[in-house]
Amino acid sequence: MSEHDPRDLVVIALSGVQRYITESRTTADAANASDIMARLAAEAATQLKDDGAELVIPSKVDPATAPNRIVALAAKEQGSILTRKAADKARSHWRAWIAELFGKARDVPGFPEIMWSVAPADVGSYAEQWKAAQVTLAARKRLRAFDYPERTGTRPCSVSPYWPSEKSAPENTPEHDRNSELSAAVWLKRRWHDTDELPSTHRKKFPSTASIASTPFRAHVLDSWADSETHDLVTELSDAARQVMGPDRFKVLEGSVPSLDRAGQDTLKRWFVCGAGWWVTPDTWNTDTLSHEYGPPSEPVDPVAVQRGRDAAKRLAKIVGFAPNPYYAVLSADLDGLGTYLSSSPVTAERHQLISRRLGDLSRLHHRRVQEDHAGVSVYSGGDDLLAFLPASTALEAAQACREAVDEDPTTLSCSVLFAHQGTPLHTVIARSRELLAEAKEVPNKNAVAVGYITGSGSRAHTVRPWRSDWVSDALGTLRTFKPRQGSSPSAAEDDGLSPRLINDLYSERAALSDLATRSAYERIYEAEVTRLVLRHGGDERQARSLLDLGRSEHAKTTDAPVPLAASRVAVFLRRQTW
Repeated sequence: MSEHDPRDLVVIALSGVQRYITESRTTADAANASDIMARLAAEAATQLKDDGAELVIPSKVDPATAPNRIVALAAKEQGSILTRKAADKARSHWRAWIAELFGKARDVPGFPEIMWSVAPADVGSYAEQWKAAQVTLAARKRLRAFDYPERTGTRPCSVSPYWPSEKSAPENTPEHDRNSELSAAVWLKRRWHDTDELPSTHRKKFPSTASIASTPFRAHVLDSWADSETHDLVTELSDAARQVMGPDRFKVLEGSVPSLDRAGQDTLKRWFVCGAGWWVTPDTWNTDTLSHEYGPPSEPVDPVAVQRGRDAAKRLAKIVGFAPNPYYAVLSADLDGLGTYLSSSPVTAERHQLISRRLGDLSRLHHRRVQEDHAGVSVYSGGDDLLAFLPASTALEAAQACREAVDEDPTTLSCSVLFAHQGTPLHTVIARSRELLAEAKEVPNKNAVAVGYITGSGSRAHTVRPWRSDWVSDALGTLRTFKPRQGSSPSAAEDDGLSPRLINDLYSERAALSDLATRSAYERIYEAEVTRLVLRHGGDERQARSLLDLGRSEHAKTTDAPVPLAASRVAVFLRRQTW
């Protein structure tokens, strides 16, 4: 743009994206919600481009990774017209998708909320327009339309209760899902990939949390697939699952974790890759739980089939050498201060387009790091933002790889890694991972990582620290000190590692330890006392040094620091649950 070619600068933002993704009951819901919002952004960007505007962010349209904010240059005095047209195009697509799903129009009050601002050409240079557009958009975000018309006759949506549920499920909804009390917006993400008339970016289904958690175990089984005993046990497992589920639900398979997608035309292997994620865990085979999920009203499932399945799962674990891990991890990441970086000099359209292309490169690189290198599945990877599910054993390595892919180009990356039991409600897990990411960004200068967990009983803990500090040059590498040896079983006597009793001792002695730690004259006594406790509870001197360093680098809001109480909680969890 030059003084001889003045143009309007337009900015479009989609609001409520994170909430729509977070409020998901299944991993497929979360992936579909992300896909829907990216598709809406892509439709708006495509409309701007078709009307002659020059895209700046993103520099080109990619429905799989379209950001929820669009920046473009439009012809002078055409910015408002084209932007309104693009926003209306996105809204019309949303209404069309809902109508296609239900066969008629349905209201979704206040959603999608598409905000936009325009800095006219006469504001001045691109830099001046950029500043004006950001100020205007920020002011717009402080306004709300409160478009919530009342509807009676239905209960609130069980997933997003500010919307009313629909009286009936969309056509072709599976029988077991038809009685769900869901709003039109939630039904859309529930049925997005299963409805041919809807423009899903990809038709593959999404693996469940159980499938993601059990990926390393099932990979070992697939490696020994030619063994007749292994094959017979998987057959037994499959037959028992079919008897418990019934033939119709048994046929409904999930998507496969990409690293396991090697089934070919083998029917049994296809089921093991796409349907056995939950069933390989012996604890799954509980008569009461399975009767609630799969049995007809007041009629339990066949206890003989349940026992057969449990026995097959236990024998399969014995052959592999370890049991499936019930924990998986959510990786959330976000570039630090991207808005500030975009507003730093020189503020030009060419520089913003260059940054946009870099974000596209990062998106593809993060996708490969998660799915190809670390056996995970990406929900969304836009370069500046990442949400992915991974097996517990590879999550820390994946976070480290994603950070290294960014380095400081265009800016640093903060992450959260949250380990969760596969039975924990998904919306709780995603929301908690976002909270941990927000805590990481509260570290001075950001560039930090938060690692936490939620157990099956609901207990939780987390530790937050800079990626690098005076004490720890590699935060996740230091935490990995506490993980068991690769391939070892957590039940092996020689690899029990840190005992949870360490946490009790650190907690009961935290006041005295804190007093020692804050007095330079007693620093060696403090180090010796923490080391004594670590050795007493199954650790070694190397782990004691790591724990001391983690305590000193902790970004804590409590008075416990530098006593490594939070770090020890996470370390003990990693030792016991992330094999």
